[in-house]
Amino acid sequence: MIKKIIITQALIYSLFAHDMWIDDALVVHYGHMHMNHSHGEEKEIKKEDIDRVFCSSNLGVFEVESKELKANCDTLFVLLNEVYYTKTPYGTKKQSKDETKMAISSFKSIESVKRIDSDDSEQIFNKGLELSLTNKLSNIKVGDKARLLVTYDGKSRAGVSVAYADKVKGVSDKDGKINIRIQEAGLQNIKASLTLKGDGIKSDEIIHSSTLNIKVLK
Repeated sequence: MIKKIIITQALIYSLFAHDMWIDDALVVHYGHMHMNHSHGEEKEIKKEDIDRVFCSSNLGVFEVESKELKANCDTLFVLLNEVYYTKTPYGTKKQSKDETKMAISSFKSIESVKRIDSDDSEQIFNKGLELSLTNKLSNIKVGDKARLLVTYDGKSRAGVSVAYADKVKGVSDKDGKINIRIQEAGLQNIKASLTLKGDGIKSDEIIHSSTLNIKVLK
């Protein structure tokens, strides 16, 4: 049992070590955002890998049925397709536990990324794990704290791990809040991760990971 937990945690940390971001051209990327940390694993997320796209604008909050990322959104929220990973003695398979021979441990990955570009935005979309700002984006400069709220299906969630600059900075408090001090200008990549119990058939655990992108200019 201990060995299974260690293997599963290694898979989780490997997933959490990668970045996901929406660039200025509104293209979703997966890999390592800073090239000096690149492992040669960067890729664009294609439309077929995206499950749903949501937009907040002056028209309200709505789902983008075409899955195209729109420039007139104050906030974009992108959910990727769910993926199963199962560890075996011969490596990790991208499939569910019940489809895998000699499965040791498994998890279902549910990933999302949110980009906030305006103070005037509905930020919480009530879709799984999310990170949102509680202070104004326009007021945040290098050295300031981004005041964050962690929610799950729209409700504040305590005890969620939050990482920034390749380090876990802490967990959300009883009100789902955590503060992160911004270290440099540019597009920020703040990540949250929450582990829930799986059904034991297709996966042992369900790993929710959500990224928040905000741009700090100075």
